[in-house]
Amino acid sequence: MSKELFDIHIIPVQNKMYRYALSILKTPDNAHDVVQECLMKIWKKRHMIATIDNPESWAMRITRNQCYDWVKVNRFSLLNVPPLEQADTQQTDEGLLISDRQRWLSRIINELPPKHREVFHLREVEELSYQEIADILSLTLSEVKISLFRTRVKIKDLITKIDAYGLAN
Repeated sequence: MSKELFDIHIIPVQNKMYRYALSILKTPDNAHDVVQECLMKIWKKRHMIATIDNPESWAMRITRNQCYDWVKVNRFSLLNVPPLEQADTQQTDEGLLISDRQRWLSRIINELPPKHREVFHLREVEELSYQEIADILSLTLSEVKISLFRTRVKIKDLITKIDAYGLAN
């Protein structure tokens, strides 16, 4: 029975786990390794799945914890992350404006405090509910709402400055 629950509740979430790990670790290989470790941990505890209210939040919390454990052990390897490869240099003006805006947005998001970045990612990318985010990050519902509000305001303000003046700070 626990294998079926694993297949039903955990396997569909593994892409979310990967995206979340990637948002923390920044490199695909490291994120993939951490998710594999998480899946092995969850597999070993598969008998618990039936007793857990929200297996998806549980899996995401395990992913978060495993990522931060990985960061503690491999702190210096994060300093040598290679820059993302640039796309085709032959772009239209509109394409250049879009890619420039994406770079600015990535920069703004990466400069957010870790808690705000995680709340933003879980809500806007993974589309999790406020309660699921609270469960994953061990926060209260109001802390999640406040963090998300402040993050959105900061991102909006910085994008407005960039659009108006070309400045991020």
